[in-house]
Amino acid sequence: MGRLALSCAIGLVSTLVSAAAAPLTDAEQACVNALDKAGVAVAAAQAALTDACLDPEATTIDVRACVANDADPDLSGAIRATFDAAVASCSELPAFGVGRTVDEAVTTAAVTHVRGLFDDAFGSSAGGAMIFDASDRRGRKCQAGMTRGAGAVATAFLKRFAACVEKSLGRDADGPEALAACVESAGRGPAGRARKRMIAQARKRCRRTDSTIAFRGHCAASSAASVGRCLGTRAVCRACRIANAMNGLDADCDRVADGTANGSCSFPVTLSGDAIPFDASPTGRIAGATISLLEHPDRHVTTGPDGHFVFDGLEEGSEATLVLDHPDYHPIQTGTIRLGPTGIDRVTFQAVTYTIYDLLADFLDVVPDEANRCQMVTTVTRVGRSIYEAGAHGEDGVTVTLDPPLASDHGPIYFNSSVLPDRALTRTSDDGGVLFLQVPPGEYVWTAHKAGAVFSRVKMKCRQGFLVNASPPKGLQRH
Repeated sequence: MGRLALSCAIGLVSTLVSAAAAPLTDAEQACVNALDKAGVAVAAAQAALTDACLDPEATTIDVRACVANDADPDLSGAIRATFDAAVASCSELPAFGVGRTVDEAVTTAAVTHVRGLFDDAFGSSAGGAMIFDASDRRGRKCQAGMTRGAGAVATAFLKRFAACVEKSLGRDADGPEALAACVESAGRGPAGRARKRMIAQARKRCRRTDSTIAFRGHCAASSAASVGRCLGTRAVCRACRIANAMNGLDADCDRVADGTANGSCSFPVTLSGDAIPFDASPTGRIAGATISLLEHPDRHVTTGPDGHFVFDGLEEGSEATLVLDHPDYHPIQTGTIRLGPTGIDRVTFQAVTYTIYDLLADFLDVVPDEANRCQMVTTVTRVGRSIYEAGAHGEDGVTVTLDPPLASDHGPIYFNSSVLPDRALTRTSDDGGVLFLQVPPGEYVWTAHKAGAVFSRVKMKCRQGFLVNASPPKGLQRH
């Protein structure tokens, strides 16, 4: 975002502020349903690709590379169709039922978790996890049948989930809790029958195959039936994770998968990024800064000369808000990020010195209320642009709204092409910067609006005395 946009932010506190829930309009329901159906199609395309790679008649040597082939025409077509569905059906994002990164949340989760079933079965053994060579057709059929069954469980779950969501929305579901009930019910019916069928087929197809050799992943076991039961549970677990990502939900996937809060459906991920001075991007870095996690105050690291930081062992689906502490810079924190199945990288701080912070406050004729308010800022960025690249990186012609809304004297204030806040502007310039001033503590969701465009949403936790800045590429990024 523009340099001046950063300096106007001040604080963040954990008091929750939320608008009253209400049923979605027909157009908003169409957005949710279109993305859900597209997500089911992506999961099915990845499952079909895995099946083809494990076909007993296939001659593929590197099965793992085959399963992870992003260029597969059916898979890439399904991913593109998800983006097209978002553009066609989600001109205005609904208040609930869609992940903050919209179509990206859908496709990343669907691909990652359906591929994950391959690792659950085979682990990371040599030869792309294919234990048996092409001459052992019986072993190949055993392995192929097991993974095909796991994929069938996952896709049956997601189809049932999408149908339930559509019905719930049509019956005036008024919040994410109503949709979370669909996650819990999706493991029954077709998905439950698919699990039983997979176990029965495992006993039949693998009766002459040594399961301890054929399956060396998470579900390694001494019998094919045990492997089948485990893979069925993992398929439900991973499908639950996909459903959560598709609709921005927090269903307890442990309980959905096996009825017990035992951590069996836990997937640790990594978060990384860089501390950058707002007046020295893209190459400048801040050494010696303490970076902590607001949600886990006991977790903190110190940046080295390269300004880089890494947090390991975070939970997929959880929220993470990063806080930077350094004697030369005003207290600053990032937007609040929901961690996806591949973790997240390139999370950035655009940190401002106290001197620059004060100068910008003077420019705006504002006396920041450090004891009671925060300042919030982000950048609406063009596709692929961020503060890692020099020059302007904003998407122009965009309007920005907050939920819950604030009175107009708080903003939005957009930054002009000269990187100056301009109260006369009614939409973004090519700088992309936008800010809200003197914001009461609470939680806010930012949404960007432009015809024919889809943007990630941003959540911020406003705490008094902090500058809250969702800087590129984790701001209102165009897809």
